[in-house]
Parts: sequence; structure tokens; C-alpha cells
Amino acid sequence: MKALLLALALTSCSHNVFVVDQNGNPVEDAQIRPQARSFSYPPVTTNAKGSAFIHQDLPTIETLHVWKMGYQSPSP
Repeated sequence: MKALLLALALTSCSHNVFVVDQNGNPVEDAQIRPQARSFSYPPVTTNAKGSAFIHQDLPTIETLHVWKMGYQSPSP
């Protein structure tokens, strides 16, 4: 199983999220589901560069759940 790593640029109200594997290679077709305390946004899919655009809106996004078949999140 490969590990997923996630880097998030927190610079404005809208963000590009990049999903990469343990070697820093982009992960295409990973699903990202932004979540707030009381709201779950629709999932977005990463492109060939491992990037996905997530619009920050109210309620504020607090957590990103990322998954792709064949990958698992690294242990903290």
C-alpha cells in the first residue's frame, strides 16, 4: 500500500490542494472531501498534477479527507 501525503496552500479564500505519494509524485484521481463541523462539501478529484481546487466558503472548512484505492494515509 502506498502512502498519501497532503500539502495545502493556505493563502486565500480558495485553495489549490496537492496530493502526493511518499516519494513526492502527484496522485491523480484522488478524492478530496472538505468538511466543516456541521457540513460535508461534495468531493473533488485531483488532476494529473495531483491538484484540486477547493473553494473556501462558509462554513469554514476544517478537515480534508483524502482517499484513493491502493493508498493509505501515513501514521502520525
